Amino acid sequence: MISVQKLKQAIGESKEIGSSNPILREKYFAWLEKSIKNKLVKAVIGFRRSGKSFLLKMISKSLESKNNPASNIFYLNFENDLLSNIKTVQNLRSVWEIYLREIADPAHPIYIIWDEIQLVKGWEKLVRALYETEKYNIYISGSNSNLLSGELSSSLSGRCLTLEINPFSFREYLSYNKIDHKSYYSNKHAIDNAFAIYLRRGGLPEQFKLDKIYSDEYESGLVRKIILDDIIKRYSIENINVLQEVFEFIRGNITSTISLRKIVNRLDEQGIKVSATTIDNYINYWQTSYAIGKLNKFDYKLSRVFDRVSKYYCIDNLLIKDGEENDEKRLENLIYIELIRRYGRENIYFGQDPNGYEVDFVVKLENKFKFFQVCYKLDDKNAKREFGNLRLINKYIKGESLVLYLDDLRKKETSQNCQSVIEWCVTNS
Repeated sequence: MISVQKLKQAIGESKEIGSSNPILREKYFAWLEKSIKNKLVKAVIGFRRSGKSFLLKMISKSLESKNNPASNIFYLNFENDLLSNIKTVQNLRSVWEIYLREIADPAHPIYIIWDEIQLVKGWEKLVRALYETEKYNIYISGSNSNLLSGELSSSLSGRCLTLEINPFSFREYLSYNKIDHKSYYSNKHAIDNAFAIYLRRGGLPEQFKLDKIYSDEYESGLVRKIILDDIIKRYSIENINVLQEVFEFIRGNITSTISLRKIVNRLDEQGIKVSATTIDNYINYWQTSYAIGKLNKFDYKLSRVFDRVSKYYCIDNLLIKDGEENDEKRLENLIYIELIRRYGRENIYFGQDPNGYEVDFVVKLENKFKFFQVCYKLDDKNAKREFGNLRLINKYIKGESLVLYLDDLRKKETSQNCQSVIEWCVTNS
């Protein structure tokens, strides 16, 4: 088991904040600050390298600045090599007892921050036991949605608050690059140039300063990390090649409707025999890692959701491969990410009626609908289709409609019900 000296070292290393350009993500940080007063377990979830650990480190620093002893902030990142032997809840219980006996100050409150906790098997049993003592303020984080839908939901149902962290928004990307977004029109040239990079490179902060060749290597390494740590180890996958091919097919076909049969047929063409059930499981594993998101069909004529007809999107544009020929898909993917950031993934659909007339995104809120069409280059020819589909959906369901475009090439231009994607990202998030 770990020594007191090594445990102290692991706590110190877990709390360390690098010297890179830190951007305090105000909405997320405000949520975490406010949650300190609540004794429910706080679960911080989301895609790998999207900034969960940084926010938890900032909360740790904030707690220390409020005269909480550093020794009473029990911050452990379970990806630290010093903690590699902490694999079971029994190991974790032993570490907790060492900490409580040798490090913590019993005269002050104790804050528990356990990062990437899903690496410890059975962790939820100890977290529940500690929660039920009503003595501790507990934060946990993980890069797998089963942190909530599996272990946590059964052990801590009703005892948990959840914060999902997404990669940097475009506004956050501008802040990182010290570009003022508040004066969009006076700063339009710099903002437009930054958007061209963000469209291709996405919002994962570790790769912002990398050259393109290194950014590509970063993306490949990230996918391997997800496959090895978030999927294979967790679900004991043997057919790694099929797992990889499923992901390659999905990210190569984002924005299009995808059926299990399509994937089975594609793999069959490559000489890979696999059942639709296996494909369905593998897609679900990729979803639990947050790498991809599923969008179900909302039939606006029937006002029903159909979960057998789906589209998929990537959580970050860095995961979309190839060159400028995929920029139109990247733009739609970017809007998807921004919509789930604003409204929550559970409220987003794509719209389609029985005749196949389609609306890119339907946001279904408690008391209203929002409809979005995304157009890379809006011209007189496609404007009729884009605006026509929005008028059609409003015949059946009333809601706010908007066409978002990157370039407006119309000769008969009107600003009604349309807006530049860049302006929308900058002024409305």
